[in-house]
Amino acid sequence: MRKTVYFVLVLILFQATTILAQSASPKREFRGAWIATVTNIDWPVKGASTSSQKQDLIRILDGLKLVNVNAVMFQMRPECDALYKSDIEPWSHWLTGVQGKEPNPFYDPLQFAIEEAHKRGMELHAWFNPYRVERNVGNYTTASNHISKTHPEWTFTKGTTKILDPGLPQVRSYVLSVIMDVVKRYDIDAVHFDDYFYLDGMGTEDSKTFQTYGGGFANIGDWRRNNVNTLVKMISDSINVVKPYVKWGISPRGIWRNNYPTGIIGSDNYNAIYCDAMAWLRTHTVDYINPQLYWAFGGNQDYGKLMPWWADSAGVNGRHMYVGHAVYRINNPFNANEVPRQIRLNRTDKDCQGSVLYNTTSTLANPLGFYDSLKTLYKNPALIPNMSWKDQIKPNVPVDLKWQRLVAARGDGLFWTAPAKASDNETASRYAVYKFSNATPQQTDVDNSSNLYDVVGTPYAALKAADNAAGTMYFAVSSLDRNYNESGISNVVSVQINVPNKPLQVFPADLAVNQKDTIKFVWENTPHSTYNRFQLATDKDFTNLLVNQNNIADTFRTVTGMKGQTTYYWRITASNLAGESVYSDVRSFTTGFPVPPQLVLPVDKTTNMTLTPTLVWNKSNTADKYRLQVADGLTILPSIIVVDTTLTDTTVTLSKLKENKIYTWSVMALNTYGNSGLAEPFKFKTQLSSGITNESVPTSYVLNQNYPNPFNPTTQISFSIPESGFTVLKIYNMLGQQVDELISKNLNVGNYSVEFNASGLPSGVYVYVLQSGSHIISKKMMFIK
Repeated sequence: MRKTVYFVLVLILFQATTILAQSASPKREFRGAWIATVTNIDWPVKGASTSSQKQDLIRILDGLKLVNVNAVMFQMRPECDALYKSDIEPWSHWLTGVQGKEPNPFYDPLQFAIEEAHKRGMELHAWFNPYRVERNVGNYTTASNHISKTHPEWTFTKGTTKILDPGLPQVRSYVLSVIMDVVKRYDIDAVHFDDYFYLDGMGTEDSKTFQTYGGGFANIGDWRRNNVNTLVKMISDSINVVKPYVKWGISPRGIWRNNYPTGIIGSDNYNAIYCDAMAWLRTHTVDYINPQLYWAFGGNQDYGKLMPWWADSAGVNGRHMYVGHAVYRINNPFNANEVPRQIRLNRTDKDCQGSVLYNTTSTLANPLGFYDSLKTLYKNPALIPNMSWKDQIKPNVPVDLKWQRLVAARGDGLFWTAPAKASDNETASRYAVYKFSNATPQQTDVDNSSNLYDVVGTPYAALKAADNAAGTMYFAVSSLDRNYNESGISNVVSVQINVPNKPLQVFPADLAVNQKDTIKFVWENTPHSTYNRFQLATDKDFTNLLVNQNNIADTFRTVTGMKGQTTYYWRITASNLAGESVYSDVRSFTTGFPVPPQLVLPVDKTTNMTLTPTLVWNKSNTADKYRLQVADGLTILPSIIVVDTTLTDTTVTLSKLKENKIYTWSVMALNTYGNSGLAEPFKFKTQLSSGITNESVPTSYVLNQNYPNPFNPTTQISFSIPESGFTVLKIYNMLGQQVDELISKNLNVGNYSVEFNASGLPSGVYVYVLQSGSHIISKKMMFIK
């Protein structure tokens, strides 16, 4: 009985230890993500501006960095094209929308991606598709220097897909030249292939090539595999000569051959697309294998069998294995726990060094909370595992670690000096930042993954926004070379962060007058602060806030849309990880531009107006001139404005207008300091001559776009109904919640316009919905304070 109890206790302890080990965030683990560009799966938006594409990529990298992903597989050659400056192949269609057209303004996406990834301490693996020429022939026009036009004899087509013929020696030389051009000119960390080799269902497409170059092979399948193996070896040999620190890896399909391991059935590499991953591992012609294990536990493609088999195959051959996970399958058919469970199983196998997530769009979309789960699975940063067959010389230790004001960003941070070159002539390529609980950390503290604070590619680091800065923190830094050999740690610095002092404003000055309609508020960069809060109100107690924005990294905020001849009040705070300062002094200022004039004649909704009406409005104090706009319709839209003129008088007679038309008009006042914005518009309807049909009677249900749009805080919504009936016009926010009801009553046939005032609502997108009888129409509008 005692033995049984003892055995049960040991079993429970072992299971608890195993679960803890699976959940722990290891110090060394490959955590990659594919960024696919073909068909713009992840990036970029095709044809978008340079600045927009850059910002989108930064957003992606920031999102991955936030959950401690440490490598990206960046697809930069999807179809014998280039998302980089190449003298060999044309610019990619997926970048600009036109193959061969460079970005304007010019930038090099691959270079930009490398720089941004390295800043964040990430590796960038340059992802090439070696053979694919056109994934869908004729889908777009190929450039004159595309391989499909310069060497069509090197290609063959199966179905809708055209590829380079892998059996041609000149094709292998060509593909190698493209790859080595990138290896030589760009600071990439690895060359990466996915699973596109020969096409599924190959027939006689390459039979002539086999007749010419197949000597010595009785079986065309063996010959095809040899063609791929030959290219793989050529790439390996070339990289090791030119830049031996650059890694070389391939991501094949998840099944090598059917029944390997026993019971595994599916579309394989060996017979379906003629690539032999085991040959690459046995001959050491790749550094890592990255099988796409896109299935769940159980069934004919059991993850629980496939992962250990691939790990063992790589391990016995002394190479790394990273699993490719199908994040895009979460929610259909995977449940929320499937991929996290797979990652935990990976950590139990010493020959599985990590994971790669496909794809980035799916990952960042947080399907069933997967992105959130990474915050636990990848709780701490991780160093990429060292490859034992590459350079093993450690870099020197970084020196002179200190805490001081950042140069590239607001606030304070850690700074250090890069180490001198080691005996292999290499210096640090990245740095590991540690945060300890005391000033005298031991090696066990360095080995503890929970103390690894960040991995960066710069000789400085800011603290993380989510940090708790209470008490004293202790930091040290180590050097990492390209193979992630790690030096010892630097000197330890202690950091104590205090709440910033009261901030000081610069512009506008207190009690300033004659301020313009757009103001750039400026304040000093308070020492040791990271962000500011800016508040603008119409009262000195700040109960009526127009702007209340926090986390401003700049030391200015530009505001527009204020009212003329009005006094405003503003103040700021400064903050850092320790907290938020007291408010600055309150400053006031008065705008100098006019208020909108009051429209007088013709009175609003006048009918039977002459075709040469005289418009009259009241003088606006401080105005020098006025801008009159008249529109042929129910609202003042740029597309229907028929009069747009500036004058100094407060009356004007219009030239002959159209008969039986509804016109909308308004006036804004102007002076040196700006304009008032348009006064509340008036409408009138011109007289009807005999024999002319009343054009104002609508023939269909119409809901016009609101004007102005965007607006602040009022806008006009006009609509037409061709039948009398009960009519409702409602406003909803983007959560589907009703925020206002403008109309709810019986209306006669006609054209209508109603004002919507959003002054009590937050900025954002709103939907206005018209329902009259059985007809429902909706449109969106943008409210910006």
